[in-house]
Amino acid sequence: MLQDVNQNSAHAIVEHDALTSGNQFSPRGWYWYSFKSKFAGPRIQSMPKMIRGPLFWIRNLRFYRLPRRLPFTYSADGMATLAIASFLSQEKFRKSYFRLRVASREVVDPGLHWRAHQAIWCAKHCMKIEGDFVECGTGKGLMMSAVLDSMTEWENSSKRMLLFDTFSPYGIDPETGKNGQRFGTRGTYASSVEDVAANFSEWERVELIQGFLPDSFSKASLGDVAFLHIDLNHAPAEIAVVRHLWPLLKPGGIMLLDDYAQVLDQNFAMNKLAEELHFDILTTASGQGIVIKS
Repeated sequence: MLQDVNQNSAHAIVEHDALTSGNQFSPRGWYWYSFKSKFAGPRIQSMPKMIRGPLFWIRNLRFYRLPRRLPFTYSADGMATLAIASFLSQEKFRKSYFRLRVASREVVDPGLHWRAHQAIWCAKHCMKIEGDFVECGTGKGLMMSAVLDSMTEWENSSKRMLLFDTFSPYGIDPETGKNGQRFGTRGTYASSVEDVAANFSEWERVELIQGFLPDSFSKASLGDVAFLHIDLNHAPAEIAVVRHLWPLLKPGGIMLLDDYAQVLDQNFAMNKLAEELHFDILTTASGQGIVIKS
């Protein structure tokens, strides 16, 4: 029965995709730059002053004002890039990303390919590090579903996956950081702890710890941490959580910050904490932050 909801979700996605065409994440269109320059440079400087004006106009038109075709290979989740995204065509990644979509309980692709790619990369590195995997702010379990699906070695390891969340569908009070019905239902949040448990039922050693953080840490048996994923959508809560878990993160372990470069309050607070705890944050184009503990 637990697997039925996952199978139904998978079948709905397959049916949806079969009825669509094209590439949702490869935009087409035109663009131009809102930019001009009167800087002469050596070539224009050598020309008579009376013709420099037309030369400026021609140069600006040629290099900035003429429309051009969008060149991006990928555009989604707040980023657009020319990078060769070969991982998108790799069958192993496609399978893991499909499992992320199953966890979303939606048929439309959420466009989180780059986040999933980075989370999988971090997790694979951390399989070599002593300690458990910890996620603070699991929601429906999208990222860790992709991570677990990508790692065939999980079955033969002794690591635990500790997932902390309220597992509430309601939005967060910006003052208290707690879910409240008056803030409405969020479609990206968990509908219930039972549904999230059903999503993770195929994997061993996955523990769901329900409650508000950092208080709910007392409900779990925390030890060494190899991989830490932070996605609480509230700066004070994230700072409190990192303060609590940073001493447990093993050297070489990775902390992945989901909204680090997407929400100003979280960015400012985490930068301040980084100075205090002496760690450096790598900003990624999708808005995540990656920290490798030295």
